[in-house]
Amino acid sequence: MKISLIIVTYNRPEALALILKSIEKQSVLPDEVVIADDGSGKGTLETIQKVQKKFPVPLLHVWHEDRGFRAAAIRNRAIKTCSGNYLIFSDGDLFFHPDFVADFKRNANKGEALIGSRVFLTRKTSQKRINHQNCNPVFPLISSEIETNRLNAVRFPLANKCFKPLKFSSKLRGGLLGVWTSDIVAVNGWNEDFTGWGLEDTELVARLFNNGLVFRKIKFQAIAYHLWHEIQSREQIGDNQKLLDKTVEEKLKRCKKGINFDKQVVS
Repeated sequence: MKISLIIVTYNRPEALALILKSIEKQSVLPDEVVIADDGSGKGTLETIQKVQKKFPVPLLHVWHEDRGFRAAAIRNRAIKTCSGNYLIFSDGDLFFHPDFVADFKRNANKGEALIGSRVFLTRKTSQKRINHQNCNPVFPLISSEIETNRLNAVRFPLANKCFKPLKFSSKLRGGLLGVWTSDIVAVNGWNEDFTGWGLEDTELVARLFNNGLVFRKIKFQAIAYHLWHEIQSREQIGDNQKLLDKTVEEKLKRCKKGINFDKQVVS
């Protein structure tokens, strides 16, 4: 099992530096990290180059021109760059508990996809964490650092056995997703018809469900801490909702505009 950790980012180099620091402190390291850069300026590249040589695993950077929110497209480009047979996707506003990767690795089974746990930090805490580059895990329940999803800060792996596989819901998100590369390739990756913020991850989850994958929330494990940020523009959400509805209603398994791997690329 070779794990590629894919981080989507856009013009938030200080947050990315904190994320990379939290990856360095993992109890089980990924085999490589790929930064999927949705058109950032030179600050992001400089942040990556600053740590690249001393980083404990290969740290790769894929970039495309800034033409608005195109997270699906840059994720596909990152997948093509990866050498791992297991992919963990995360966004550029999440840093990780030291056992984040270990929890995904321990729970990964063929025929399944996993969704991690997200804890939302307050605005004040988020800025303080970034300023001090403090990626230490947040203590659960009583911490004043947490704004919402407080229970998700509790790490208790044995409790996860009590939870049944998930049923599909339009509320499911794929921004913190663990999945085998072969399963992503089978549905042709992320749907690049999605532009502008919103629902591209849910649509991917829907196609993976339609293709027979079992989804499990690894509750009380795989914890990531969400750094506060301004809300993204929702102007494309109507068109994106139509794309999602089509996938759900027609039970689509593949998107037309996706990875489009050549047969020679797929292993």
